[in-house]
Amino acid sequence: MIKAVFDANILVSAFLSREIPGGASHELLRFVISGHIELFLSVDIIDEAIGILANSQRLLTRYGYSPEEVGQYRADLITIATIVDDPAPTPGVVPRDPDDDKIVACALAARVAYLVSRDRDLLSLRSYADITIIAPEQFLHLVRAQP
Repeated sequence: MIKAVFDANILVSAFLSREIPGGASHELLRFVISGHIELFLSVDIIDEAIGILANSQRLLTRYGYSPEEVGQYRADLITIATIVDDPAPTPGVVPRDPDDDKIVACALAARVAYLVSRDRDLLSLRSYADITIIAPEQFLHLVRAQP
């Protein structure tokens, strides 16, 4: 089983594309549910994604979801992921966006092989320690290639 951390932007995208077949982020979440990916998240990552979904009037208007659906999604994420409690900070890892340090900290604490993100600041690192930082489409290709 492949171990990974998903950035908040992947979680947001998976929620928004839940009714659109073929979305890479949503398909990755389906691989988590089916047991092909072991997903690790921190509460900070989940709360960032939920905050975006709950507070973006543009997204709420465009996609027409309810606050209850967002709350249920948060509960679902906590259920399907292994929660990494208080990962040790990694200041300065992502110089262009220090807020992303918490995502790298989660990946380090969980000892995952992959950090999946669309964030250019994270993707520009390409790797950190033994963690490959990868876009969801590339990661999906790797997951599909697994026996």
